[in-house]
Formats: sequence, C-alpha cells, structure tokens
Amino acid sequence: MEAPKLSFILLLILLSATVPPMSISAKELSNTHDKKVLLQIMEGFETVFPSWKSDTDCCTDWYGVQCNSNNRVNNIDISYDSDIKSTIPSVIADLPYLEILELHKLPNLVGTIPESITKLKFFSFLWIWWTNVTGFPDFISKIPSLTYINISFNNLTGTIPPSLSVLDNVNYVDLSRNKLTGPIPESFGSFKQVSNFYLILSHNELSGSIPESLTKLPVYDTQLSM
Repeated sequence: MEAPKLSFILLLILLSATVPPMSISAKELSNTHDKKVLLQIMEGFETVFPSWKSDTDCCTDWYGVQCNSNNRVNNIDISYDSDIKSTIPSVIADLPYLEILELHKLPNLVGTIPESITKLKFFSFLWIWWTNVTGFPDFISKIPSLTYINISFNNLTGTIPPSLSVLDNVNYVDLSRNKLTGPIPESFGSFKQVSNFYLILSHNELSGSIPESLTKLPVYDTQLSM
C-alpha cells in the first residue's frame, strides 16, 4: 500500500511544479472601467496617490477607495492632502455606482462642485468640507437619492436655493461656515424626512428673519445663526 501512496504524492509534486502560479491580474476583482476612471480622477487632481497603481486591485489596495459586493466602486474618501491643487474632476461622475463622496481637509481644492454628479443614480452621501471650493451647487436638488449633504467650511457664495427642500430622502443638511447670503428659504419647512433631521446654516452672512415654516418642522438639531 505504501508504493501507490508514494506514487500519488510524487505525481502531485510534479503537477504543482508544472502548473504556473495564478497571475495577479487573474486574481483582480475590480472593474476595469472603474479603475480607468479612478486613474483619470487622480490625473484631474494633478497629484499622485502612491497606492493607485494600474497593476493592483483598486477595490482592495487603493487608498480612499471602497467597492460594493459586485466590486464596483461606491465610495471615495480623500482627506488631509495639501498636494491636491486643482478643481474636483468632473469625470468622477463616470463611476456609475458611486454612493459616497468625501473630500475633507483639502485646503488647495478650488473651483466649483461639478454638475456632472447629477447623473449618479445611487449617490446618497455628499461630504465636501474644509476646502476652498466656491459657488453654490444648486443643481444638487436634481439628485433625488441624496440623504446627506455636508458642504460646510468652504468658500461657497450666493443664496441658498429653495429647491433643496424637494429632496425627499435627505435628513442632514449642513451649509455652515461659508459666505452664503440672502434669506433662509421658506420652503425649508417642507423637508419630508423630519425624523432626526439636522439643519445647520450657522456662520454665514444670511439676512432676514427665520421662516415661520421652520418652527413647524420637528428637527432633531437646528443651527441657524445669521
């Protein structure tokens, strides 16, 4: 009985020596389209993220990138990077499954938030704070999937668009620490998600009185200093 066992073991050894190891590319799970877009985003940021290498898996190996269960990029979180000296690349909207975008503590990030993000069908979490982006993205009212909006601590200017209140799913709005002017929209009293609703508009240059409609909104937390 020992001879057949020995022959079987020798056969396994020979097979393992002749079959080449699986290549890195064969193991990769990330979507090729998403990886291409991410590399374009890095180019648009005019910087280099050391871990963003074309021969590695963007879902498992790249800084600030997460993927869903189908290995499609759904989360980008880029923070604490003073080397980024550009605008937000509009190509970011070419990630069709993107749900979360967080750009935080990027002091040299300038320009406006790209309107291209309105084509993101699963986009729910917009968090751009402590940057130097300007203008006001009034087009975000065209993204019905949004639940969380934090664009505080920037250089946003202009008036607050009344259309934000049409976002039926949003339960957190923070526009504080900007340079916004004009009145608080009367329509803000008609936000649909009133359970645990946060509305933060403090430290701007707003004028006028607090709309009566807001007094009827049972928000969880409100900061409205003008």
